[in-house]
Amino acid sequence: MNGSLRQRKKVTRIALPTAVLLLVSGAVTVQSIDPAAAAETTLRAAAAKAGLFFGVAASPNRLYPIVGQEFNQLTPENDMKPDRIATSSGGLQNTGGADTLVNHAQSNNMLVRGHTLVWHSQAGALQGASQATLNTFIGNAINRWGSRIAYWDVVNEALEDNNTGRRRTQWPHTMNRDANGDGDFFDAGDTDVIRDSFIRAKQVVQAGGLTTKLCINDYDVEGLTVQGGTQNRKANALYDIVRNYRQYIDCVGFQGHFNDNPNSIITNDLQANIQRFADLGVEVHLSEVDIDDDLSNNDIGAGQAENYRKVVRACLNVTKCTGITVWGISDSESWRSSERGLLFTGGNGSYQKKAAYHAVLDELNKGRNSTPPPTTPPVGPTTLPPTTPPVTSAPPTTPPNPTTGCSATVSLNSWTGGFVATVRVTAGTSPINGWSVQLTLPPGATLTNVWSANRSGTSGTVQFSNVSYNGSVNAGQYTEFGFQGTGAATGLTPVCTAS
Repeated sequence: MNGSLRQRKKVTRIALPTAVLLLVSGAVTVQSIDPAAAAETTLRAAAAKAGLFFGVAASPNRLYPIVGQEFNQLTPENDMKPDRIATSSGGLQNTGGADTLVNHAQSNNMLVRGHTLVWHSQAGALQGASQATLNTFIGNAINRWGSRIAYWDVVNEALEDNNTGRRRTQWPHTMNRDANGDGDFFDAGDTDVIRDSFIRAKQVVQAGGLTTKLCINDYDVEGLTVQGGTQNRKANALYDIVRNYRQYIDCVGFQGHFNDNPNSIITNDLQANIQRFADLGVEVHLSEVDIDDDLSNNDIGAGQAENYRKVVRACLNVTKCTGITVWGISDSESWRSSERGLLFTGGNGSYQKKAAYHAVLDELNKGRNSTPPPTTPPVGPTTLPPTTPPVTSAPPTTPPNPTTGCSATVSLNSWTGGFVATVRVTAGTSPINGWSVQLTLPPGATLTNVWSANRSGTSGTVQFSNVSYNGSVNAGQYTEFGFQGTGAATGLTPVCTAS
């Protein structure tokens, strides 16, 4: 997805429904003026009743009444990107379009998402900028609009395409944490544009007493897996960034540009992936949703409607999934117009609702799931910096075994008929270049899924070994893998062997 394709366009305008969203000290509250039919007839009111926002990407020349009628959140599609508003020194310029959108949203009681501060594409005058210049721009942009911006995309699309799990190497400088090449991501000689940009943004928010929340945003990170069941390495890498820098990051945007690319499909584990990020304590948003008609065999009727229903339901079933934003109103005005991925046809202020619109409205009106699914454990390599305490949902259920070279512990999340286990492999007093873990499942327990490890066997005694990216572990550091199964899995005692 290149920069030119990501030059998005869209719409916006007003008219308050009978249930409105109020901003009170940065919090979102629902005020019910009339308990009549409005909550059942507009996306805005139905979403507010369900306890989340439903937003749209917009540009100043498309502030039509439908925006305020149907949506309670607005994202400037292009007018806050660095190529529009940044000077080469990190100052601001040409903010008129962004000001128009923010003022419009505020006058119509809509939340605003600032998009975006640090991005390798559409960098404009900041192309090749130093971290110091980026920090100046971050401060100027956040302070200009203050708490009128509910959420800022501080870092956008930091990870490579094609499910590599690696950071990009484009502007502003390499996003690889190991800047001095010594194999240690976190020593004094290293820089990290993601970490350092979030630190600066957090400093500005705190110094100004702002209620603005700070987000990281990316695409092809929606599911635990991609087509064919391969683990989603890009999602895993994003998870590790959020977990490592949780003290600075408040929210995560899954863009949700769903299409028939193998890494962009709607997988059945979308909800589970939303849940594992939510378990870190961050808000999760589906931040740029459009669903290609290729996923429904070019059917923009019932087929596309069902895909929208699945995506919206996955968010509703996770309490900390607090918002959904579609990347425009109508197919004809979309950055992907030929793929007919939005909720309306028509244009220029005259719009017709598609079947997908009615499916979304129906799901929103059903509200949230009162019995959320089991917590999903972390997936992927998770070596943390020495200064960051590890985040776990539960303490290990087994003590480290005294195996020379490495030790292993298991954390379980169980429910009737199934379980998910996270196994932590910790290196001893010396670095290790590979590891294997053996454990014995109780009778009746069977493995159904494994991530971040190779596996031999599905029941009884099972052997796990490292994959290519998590075999090398520095002394005293750790990595994790996980597995899911049916039955019960109590009393697991892992034995770790280093190589």
